[in-house]
Amino acid sequence: MSRNSSGLSLSDDAYNRIKNALCHGELKPGTILSENRLASKYSMSRTPVREAIHRLVQEGWLEVRNGHGTYVKHLSSKDIDDLYEVRLLLESQAAKTAVYEITDAEIDAFERRFQELCEHLLAGKTDDQTFFDLDWEFHSLIISRCRNTYIRSIMENNNRNLRRYQRLSADTLGDIRESTDKHLHLLALIRKRDPEALSEAIAEHIRWAAGIIPRPDDTAS
Repeated sequence: MSRNSSGLSLSDDAYNRIKNALCHGELKPGTILSENRLASKYSMSRTPVREAIHRLVQEGWLEVRNGHGTYVKHLSSKDIDDLYEVRLLLESQAAKTAVYEITDAEIDAFERRFQELCEHLLAGKTDDQTFFDLDWEFHSLIISRCRNTYIRSIMENNNRNLRRYQRLSADTLGDIRESTDKHLHLLALIRKRDPEALSEAIAEHIRWAAGIIPRPDDTAS
């Protein structure tokens, strides 16, 4: 079996690359996939790309439309609602113990980065990818510092799906100042070491984020 420089099989390499493209919104719902283009992009033959696509179809990321090809599967409203319900319950609970584990230095660093983002926005500069990465890093910190190992495990198992939906939420924002302000408020609550207020604010923030994700017609998926 052919392998890349990292020791991964080419099939696994293609799988990871395509899945990362799905999670980061580079391959959007409804996009038709071309084995030839992907093979050329990843500098490999069509065989590992075909195997990767087959795995992603089985996992529900892609769908085959007879006579039309393989497409990026549309996200259903139920999928979004179900995942964000789990996220709300677990992250708001995780915050109650993570609040004591996140250091003042980490709070300072996140505040500085969010404030710098605000300054760039006021100067007319937009960097959606920087915001998306910072948003993901912040929420990942809360989960990673949670004392409940089961919460960490469940959230880690759902990270790729969640990242895909979170990308949609970020793409819908347009003006990211409101979300930036919300994150600064959450950081202020962490600094106060107020677990109940933080938990409630996290839940409210997740409801808000879920509410701005575009909801497709379920019959289209």
